Amino acid sequence: MTLHLERALFVVAPRNSGKSTALRSVFLDRRFGTKGVIPLTKKIPDNYYLSNERRLYLRLTSPHELGETPKEFIAKTKKKTVSGRWCFAGPFHPNAFKKMPDVVKSVKLFIHTFNPERVRIAFLSPTHHGQEVNTFSPGRDLTKELLAISRVEVLCLDGRHKDKNGLLLADFFDFT
Repeated sequence: MTLHLERALFVVAPRNSGKSTALRSVFLDRRFGTKGVIPLTKKIPDNYYLSNERRLYLRLTSPHELGETPKEFIAKTKKKTVSGRWCFAGPFHPNAFKKMPDVVKSVKLFIHTFNPERVRIAFLSPTHHGQEVNTFSPGRDLTKELLAISRVEVLCLDGRHKDKNGLLLADFFDFT
C-alpha cells in the first residue's frame, strides 16, 4: 500500500509561543485515548488511529527547533508515515530558523512532497505573550502569502488559553 497523506495541520508562531501546547490540546478529543485530558508528560506517542484506516502523525517539536534541514524533515515524516492513509499535525516557525526555511517555503515543500488534499495553517494570534500574527514577520503578510497556495486555508487561534482550542484543531481530522 502506498502513502496517502490526506490532511496537514501546522500550528505557527514564533519560538516559545505555545505551539506544542496548542497541539497537545487535541487530546481534549476523546478519540486520542486520554479521556479528554491533555497529557502533561514530556514524551507522548506520535502515532494515533483516527479510524480503522486512517492515522495521525502528531509532531510536537518543530523541525526548526531540532535543527533539521528540509530534506531531514521530509525524510522523518516519510519514515513515520510509511504507507496507508495519514494525516499530519505539527508546529512551524513563521520565519527561517537554523536550517529550515520560513513557513511559506516549508508549506510549499510539504505540499510538493506529500500532495495532501487539504492544509490548514493555525496561527497562534495572539500568542500567550500577546503577540499578533502581523508582527511575526515584519514587512510581510504571511496570511496572504499562504492563502495564495492551492489547498491552504488559514485561521488564527487565541493562544492565551491553553485548553480552549483543542477540539477546533482536532475537528480538522474528523472525516465523519
